[in-house]
Amino acid sequence: MKIALVFDCSGTLVRVKRIIKDVDSQKFLCDNQTVDIVDEKKGRALIIIKENINLMGPNPEMPIVDLLSKTEWGISYCNPPIIKENILKDRKTKLKELQDPTNILNRFEIGTDYGYALIVDTINGKIEYTIATGGCVFPEVPETIKKLKEMKIKVFVASGDGKYAVEKLSELIGINKKYIMPEAHQNLKKELIINLKKEGYKVIMVGDASNDVPAMLESDLSVITLQNGNVSKKALDVSDIKIENIKEIIGVVEELRKTEQ
Repeated sequence: MKIALVFDCSGTLVRVKRIIKDVDSQKFLCDNQTVDIVDEKKGRALIIIKENINLMGPNPEMPIVDLLSKTEWGISYCNPPIIKENILKDRKTKLKELQDPTNILNRFEIGTDYGYALIVDTINGKIEYTIATGGCVFPEVPETIKKLKEMKIKVFVASGDGKYAVEKLSELIGINKKYIMPEAHQNLKKELIINLKKEGYKVIMVGDASNDVPAMLESDLSVITLQNGNVSKKALDVSDIKIENIKEIIGVVEELRKTEQ
């Protein structure tokens, strides 16, 4: 029996430190799920900045949309219906709103590349939240990946995070870049599961956020990891198995092999 294991990244392989700023209230949220905030309101889109940029150099009074117009970005998650042409409409929200959460993130130990994102109300053309993220690989991850590879398990990473962050993670944990899928929105994760099943794999999906749910539902076995301490209720409700530590996935794979013999 061929087994493929697809990991989400943030919260699953990496302990995430995520600082979110509510532009209207000027309050900061720590480690909330960005996709859950998007789900709260129709028309919202999670916009990720794809390039590895120095955010602290430009003028803080520059409109954020001016940065976006010169930088590669994409929609990582959304709550339809959205109006794409309104994403670059907000000229009132300044770069300072994105630099502020970055300054807070700088106080923490960060082992991965920094990531930047926005939550935009595309109906009204307004940037509502600014986001800076970083994190450290859970200490058990490299050894767990090594054991899975020794067990002849095909290991993939499918993440909505940017290319540079996911590539750096793959180097840290020993996964070939051809088995990673950065900037993967929920439908791409689902398609990866479907394609692996067509190739004859029994597929396990491991995640912790609502954008993992379509892939979890399509997989042969869905696992939610509680290690990061803040998981999506949607993902919790659909998961077949709950684990407290990523190293427990070894036992999950061994049990699947026994039941399928």
